[in-house]
Amino acid sequence: MMRSVQRILAVFESFSPERTSLSLQELADRIELPKSTAFRIVQSLEKAGYLVRLNDRQYCLSFRFLRLAGLVRSTLGIREIARPVMADLAEQTQEAVSVHTVIGNNRVCIESVSAASTLRSVVQPGEQVPLSMAGSASRVLLAYMPKKELAALLPGLARSVKRTQASLQAELEAVRQAGHAVSHGERLLGVTAMSAPITDVNEEVRYCLSLGGPSVRVQASEKQFVKLVVEAASEISRQFGGAALG
Repeated sequence: MMRSVQRILAVFESFSPERTSLSLQELADRIELPKSTAFRIVQSLEKAGYLVRLNDRQYCLSFRFLRLAGLVRSTLGIREIARPVMADLAEQTQEAVSVHTVIGNNRVCIESVSAASTLRSVVQPGEQVPLSMAGSASRVLLAYMPKKELAALLPGLARSVKRTQASLQAELEAVRQAGHAVSHGERLLGVTAMSAPITDVNEEVRYCLSLGGPSVRVQASEKQFVKLVVEAASEISRQFGGAALG
């Protein structure tokens, strides 16, 4: 298995800015394999969509690599882009701010920032909780989730809260219409949280921005804080190549 992976990587690494297309013989020479063996590897990669055979019988990397590169950039870049905006929001509100994403069936915090006066963040980076209808971050991530992914989760969510799938869909539609979600003590007793979507260059929502703090303090400024969270999420989206949804 490892040998096969090494051969595939060797094919990919054969290309360079100076040689963006190569013949089968050139690929075989570069990966130091017989032409027949190289042909089987190249044929498999072509069928999988990673190589394109050109009219002159040479091969080049497909556009699939651009999509993969975009995914890598989005994973590495969101924290770098979001953190200065998060710090400003935390300073303005004197509350904890965080960014969340979905991994599997869990909502995961990937970054958090607290104001100097805040004792600690409500959530810490790396914290994972099962996706549910409880909590503003989970509702935003579910509301903007691709339909196919949401459809797979809805039956379990409906059973867990003893509600119909239709009612859950209506609630998530309301979140989309509002452009944000607010929760009061749903996941953590005594904590109010508000979240807004972050869009990427593909106009998809894979992340959300959240603000949370003690209900007795946050609720007094809830409307103002919601506005600030939506504006901050829009700014992150803009810098991330997406469009504001809030």
